[in-house]
Amino acid sequence: MMNDSKTLNTHPAQSDSFDDFLRQQLHAAYIDDDGFTAQFMARLPAPKTLNPWLEKAIIAVPVLLISLLVLSHFPWRELVQPVYGWFLLQDLTSLLSMGVAVFIALVVAPVAWLFSGES
Repeated sequence: MMNDSKTLNTHPAQSDSFDDFLRQQLHAAYIDDDGFTAQFMARLPAPKTLNPWLEKAIIAVPVLLISLLVLSHFPWRELVQPVYGWFLLQDLTSLLSMGVAVFIALVVAPVAWLFSGES
């Protein structure tokens, strides 16, 4: 069996004195630095802010690229054939109203959402 006395702290007074030292340092009063910290912070350059358009572009460009990558792997033939058959059976008024609805859903709504808030 191993002797655990080497791994245990055999000097509890030493441990307590270090704990007391740490406790004292944590509760010590503020040390005055004659304004050094304030002067140092004043000399630091102001944080740079990005242009709001650039912030939105940083989000929009990767989303667009990922969307195009996903769409490039989409099974278009299986989707287009039934839609084309349905399209041939519709009248002109239904097609125009559906075209406007699709335009609003795919173009106007996302652009309005993207540029609406300054979040």
